[in-house]
Amino acid sequence: MGFEPTTSCLGSWFQARLFVNTRKATNGLTPSGEKWLIEVLHTFSKAIPNPVNEVTKEHLINFMGDYQDKPWRRHGLYRALKTFFKWVSTEYGFDNPMASIAAPKTPDPVLHTITPDDVDRLIAAIDSYRNKAIIALLADSGVRRSELAAIRLSDVELERHRIKVSGKGGKEGHLIFGNKTKDLLERYIKDSDPAGKLFDLNSNGVQTMLKRLEKETGIRCNAHSFRRGFATALRRAGVGELDIQQLGRWSSLEMVRRYTKAFTFDDAAERYKPIVT
Repeated sequence: MGFEPTTSCLGSWFQARLFVNTRKATNGLTPSGEKWLIEVLHTFSKAIPNPVNEVTKEHLINFMGDYQDKPWRRHGLYRALKTFFKWVSTEYGFDNPMASIAAPKTPDPVLHTITPDDVDRLIAAIDSYRNKAIIALLADSGVRRSELAAIRLSDVELERHRIKVSGKGGKEGHLIFGNKTKDLLERYIKDSDPAGKLFDLNSNGVQTMLKRLEKETGIRCNAHSFRRGFATALRRAGVGELDIQQLGRWSSLEMVRRYTKAFTFDDAAERYKPIVT
């Protein structure tokens, strides 16, 4: 993938490449996920040229310690190395040096989250039915930017209010949407008669459209802020975390909780029902 291992790190690099290929074959990896794993393991193998079975806990702590001023980068390295060493230690029969290393702490900010009012204002500010439909679908379904860009006309089931998508790792799932989004999609399809891809945009094109809309309206918007808004709005409506996980195609409840940090005590208090009546 653009570089060759040096002789000193060949032992580590051989297992690293085998690990990435195994993950692709068994779990599925997106191109960006594959690139990320390769970059992490290449950085690791350059910093610690020891054969993998000679890498110690101290090596790994010192390696990650170099990123103490970059907490999210350090946490990403930890996750990649934890997965790699769990696999390689099992595969080759040695003690896992990552087993007793705790996950590094990361900042816990409440990131910007699109609200239903923001969505209404954005849709009202747009002239194009294509872009109205995109905003409505982002808000109603929590679709990822890459998923949205890959939707084909044949994936759309308007009457069932569903769209088939291929998510992370090539996992197939469905988006769900409401009547207003259905109407906007119907109007766009009728007026534009798309063939092949539904919106004729790649992932970067979606991002460019959102940035332009943000500049025009002053409303911060990117695909992740819509995804957070989707999860948070469902929580506020009383939808359970397990249902949100399925509807948003998240891999774990922890991911749902991460995306619903804008859900507050006051939100929960509004839904509270007294036990003693």
